[in-house]
Amino acid sequence: MDKRSDEESNMDREGALVSAGRTHVGNVRANNEDSFIALDALGVWAVADGMGGYRDGDVASRMVCRALDELDASAPFDETITAIKVRLAAVNRHLYKAAVRLINPVQSGSTAAVLLVRDDKCAAIWAGDSRIYRYRDGELTRLTTDHTLAAELNLHESLQTGHAITRAVGGDSTLALDVRRDHVRPGDRYLLCTDGLTHELTDAEIAALLAQGTTEQCADSLIRETLAHGAHDNVTVLVVDVRL
Repeated sequence: MDKRSDEESNMDREGALVSAGRTHVGNVRANNEDSFIALDALGVWAVADGMGGYRDGDVASRMVCRALDELDASAPFDETITAIKVRLAAVNRHLYKAAVRLINPVQSGSTAAVLLVRDDKCAAIWAGDSRIYRYRDGELTRLTTDHTLAAELNLHESLQTGHAITRAVGGDSTLALDVRRDHVRPGDRYLLCTDGLTHELTDAEIAALLAQGTTEQCADSLIRETLAHGAHDNVTVLVVDVRL
């Protein structure tokens, strides 16, 4: 897990963007392959889920998050989106080369879900099935679409093959990232999460939890409810409040 804070910048912005993240190994898995990074001062947050069952999946997810550190806070919105894509593409090349080398190949990969907020604009940038939600005026909206076999073939997610990831950092020689641009409003709450949450809780249950408490309390509640529902996978949540 990677997390950085910039107290001075946060004070200058008077806490306009506040977040809380939690990650848990769950009730079944031995290792936690999830990671997250919260850069409130930069307006950048991300969760990453190392490819389940692959060796070094935890390393891959940490690489995704660390690649986003030290972005230029003064860069324009679209330039920052480009910078995020460039950095994740570099991680993709590193992981893919390690997977296809002849001597001691290492197969690993990771989902990536990145939220960028600058002024009144935001962007969701992602690959895989980690998700970004927006909770606004009592309504939950998913800003991402899953890159899974189920989503692409319109299969029922309960099918065993339905959870297969079709896009990930390190999964192919070229990384394809989806980008969705939107606008933020004061009072918006965003949730970034790995599939350990969404496989256990419904959107209605998630919305009810997002409606309550501070970012810290909300993140704790999401983890607690996931554990109560079985937590068959690692679970990571990152709750972001917009107070512009």
